[in-house]
Amino acid sequence: MVKKRVAVIGLGYVGLPVACVFAESGHPTVGIDVDKKKITLINKGVSPIPGKERGLAELLSRLTREGTLRATTDPSACSKADAIFICVDTPIDNSKNPVLDQLINVVSVAGKNMKRGVLVSVESTIPPGTMRDKVIPILEKESGMRAGKDFFVVHCPERVMPGLLLRNIKKYDRVIGCLDEASLRKGSMFYSSIVKGKLHPTDLMSAEIAKTIENTYRDVQIAFANEIALACEELGADAYEIRRLVNTCPYRDMHTPGAGVGGHCLPKDPWLFASAVTESSTSMIETARAINDSMPEHLAELVVEALDEAGRRLAGSRIAIFGLAFLKDSGDARNSPAIVVIDRLAGESEVIVHDPFVDKGYKVPLTRNIDEALKDADCAVFVTEHSTYDSLNLKKMARLMRTKVIVDGRNLFESSECRKHGFVYRGIGKGK
Repeated sequence: MVKKRVAVIGLGYVGLPVACVFAESGHPTVGIDVDKKKITLINKGVSPIPGKERGLAELLSRLTREGTLRATTDPSACSKADAIFICVDTPIDNSKNPVLDQLINVVSVAGKNMKRGVLVSVESTIPPGTMRDKVIPILEKESGMRAGKDFFVVHCPERVMPGLLLRNIKKYDRVIGCLDEASLRKGSMFYSSIVKGKLHPTDLMSAEIAKTIENTYRDVQIAFANEIALACEELGADAYEIRRLVNTCPYRDMHTPGAGVGGHCLPKDPWLFASAVTESSTSMIETARAINDSMPEHLAELVVEALDEAGRRLAGSRIAIFGLAFLKDSGDARNSPAIVVIDRLAGESEVIVHDPFVDKGYKVPLTRNIDEALKDADCAVFVTEHSTYDSLNLKKMARLMRTKVIVDGRNLFESSECRKHGFVYRGIGKGK
């Protein structure tokens, strides 16, 4: 296909890999962001995204050397683009209401700088109705042009996951919501150059709903698993064994319980969907959010309970928390359950956090040395199942720790083995 100029606004976990794959496919690409430090790193060929992102650092380095990808803070770089991809955050506030200020600002900037015939694609996850009620009117107002006649609009929501950013962009099927047939043709032309999976065309509203429901569905499934885990603790059963048995039945897929749900998407996308629903009930969604939000608090309560069994009080204890990232082998700590655990424990105890991937700590000391975290600890709390923890040796842990207590939020240990080595053990979903 003929190579077209691409602009990507927002160079975070979505925008940077999107810019890279378009540049890799031969489209001259410019990335735009307000963060000057991020822009400087990218133009040096250095990825600002922490953690193990397979192939991203190498690809970015090559693309900047070749000159097919550059980054800038200047929004006028949109003016020459044949397609503009918007990849900015759409968070929620403390009342669970969508905060679309950044999206609206970026859409306004795009409208002021875009040329006739351009495709505008919003990859951000948005409440249903946002394309119709906000994005298109702003683009038309700022550009003085008409959508569907002078420019084209699609909503192709991202399906990325930290650790697999490039892989998911290239291989996953994509839903592409379109204003009209002309927008579908334009959008398909661009996305087919980078996506090996199928493109599933639909209308704008259906694409908005589908994206928010993808994550809402998973959140509800996890909440069910967590509710069963709490029941199994009360009943003296092992929720992971129950899950194994349940899933031997055809058409059953019970999810894995754990210390809580984190990241940028699952904690807020259900609220983005619910915010657009004013007459129907979303009580199941709201209950699922409450259950998943409660799990880090429950993990902290298990710490207090286990310390009490070991003859120690939380006050004055040294707590080693393992995993600050919300996702295995990722450096992404956004909305991590560990943050809630730290907030609950740090006021009364000395807390240290170990994470092999996160670069910046949260309130308490952060180390990448496991022995340093374990030394003289009274409790080891496992919040994230990083691969690093698979090789932990219980005998060595027992030698390093002052009090032998393990609180397991990710089913990393067998309770019988821990007790055999003299540990007091508590685990999410593990009955006494």
